[in-house]
Amino acid sequence: MLGNLRSVVRSFANITIAAERHLHPTIRSICSLNQSPLGLPTLPISIKLPTIPTKKIIDKPSPCIPLRIPRPTISIPLTDPLVNNDNEIQAARLIVIRRKKMKKHKLRKLRKRMKYVWAKVRQKREMRKEKAFQAELMGQVKEAEKFSAANYVQEKLNIVNMTILPNRWRGKRLPEFVIKDLIAKAQAKKQAKIEAVERRKKFLASYKPDTF
Repeated sequence: MLGNLRSVVRSFANITIAAERHLHPTIRSICSLNQSPLGLPTLPISIKLPTIPTKKIIDKPSPCIPLRIPRPTISIPLTDPLVNNDNEIQAARLIVIRRKKMKKHKLRKLRKRMKYVWAKVRQKREMRKEKAFQAELMGQVKEAEKFSAANYVQEKLNIVNMTILPNRWRGKRLPEFVIKDLIAKAQAKKQAKIEAVERRKKFLASYKPDTF
């Protein structure tokens, strides 16, 4: 009991000390007359406890009255915001920039992910090209080994000496074999004339007229 009383006295002294700091100087001087030199209150102390009103138990609580908010009387017509909207803000350019950035980002990720796969594909492609090149070189070497200078010269001479057949014979378009026969007959006739002229020259050279 005595301990509880001491704690109450100390709390009350702390309260009074805190209150004195905020009091007017005149009021503080008046209050200091009734205190002891140590600053503690004098006994006996009268403490007035606040009275707590008793609560009544209500059997039927009062009903909750809902608040009714009056609706506005002004009727606003509903319109489509996408039609005839002068304050429309479009972010088409921002969308284009964002798509470009996303494409660049995805391409960077794809290159990073497929780096070694694409390197293997490039290596196989280069190997195929190298094999084809080596095969072509070997074919050229074999063809050079088979080359014969005499046969090459003979082929060129045959081309030079080859007779070109005309498409027409005396203004008439004829088949190739017919033109060959006509050319052969013309050459035989020409050769016969040349031989006849040579025989005549020989006959005239060996002819000696009789002298009397």
